[in-house]
Amino acid sequence: MPVLKPLKFSLVNYYMGYIFDYKYYKWVALIPGWILGDFIGAIAAFLLVREIMMGKEDEVSYELALLKLSSLLIKADGSVDKNEIRLVQTYFKNTFGSSKSNKLFKQLKDRTDIPSDVNSLSEIIKNRINPAKHYAIIQFLYGLSAVDGVISKSEEEFIFHIGFIFGFTPSRLDSIKNQFIKTKYKSKKYDQKTLESLGVLGLKGGVSMQEIKSSYRSLAKEYHPDKLTGMSDGIKNLAKEKFQLIQASYEYLNKNYE
Repeated sequence: MPVLKPLKFSLVNYYMGYIFDYKYYKWVALIPGWILGDFIGAIAAFLLVREIMMGKEDEVSYELALLKLSSLLIKADGSVDKNEIRLVQTYFKNTFGSSKSNKLFKQLKDRTDIPSDVNSLSEIIKNRINPAKHYAIIQFLYGLSAVDGVISKSEEEFIFHIGFIFGFTPSRLDSIKNQFIKTKYKSKKYDQKTLESLGVLGLKGGVSMQEIKSSYRSLAKEYHPDKLTGMSDGIKNLAKEKFQLIQASYEYLNKNYE
């Protein structure tokens, strides 16, 4: 797996993050509280919003749920690979920033209220992020499971379980998985490059050129930059690499597939 480039934040994004950070809502509440009820109104508004926000801070965020899922996936095949741990650390730092990722890793160790079952964690993620981002989550999990070169049966079942909760079909999950593995299938008719290119598109030897075009169009649409508006730079970089791989595979097959 390639190492993603560090995230870059502009000064505008930096300060906008403070403006819309719920930690500061209790202070903003002082203004309408003062207008409606002078000093007493301001204090009442402050205490009310602080209580609401404290409850919000205690919720398990989708980022924390994803980190917990990642840790469970790492253990799914019965062994813990250091490369998998490094990949998770790199992904979270590049996607959410060093400060936030460090906080998430600390919370993972310290908090006792984080669910340990796949169903609960998947539902947290499903209900707290835009459905358009579910694809990137599945993509990340397959990339994590494939970092040692093999996606084990237990890892595949683990991700399929999450995918079903997200509403993915088996064929769609297979097409994502095939982008992270190199087929060992040998054929007298097709060379290894052709088989690998077919695998990237979620296909096997024997398909028609029309099926190749159909699969390419579907995947290219999924990974197109226009679909990634609002996502983090880390996810965008990963998707961009896959988009380029999909294009390269299709171009190769378009010239060489028989």
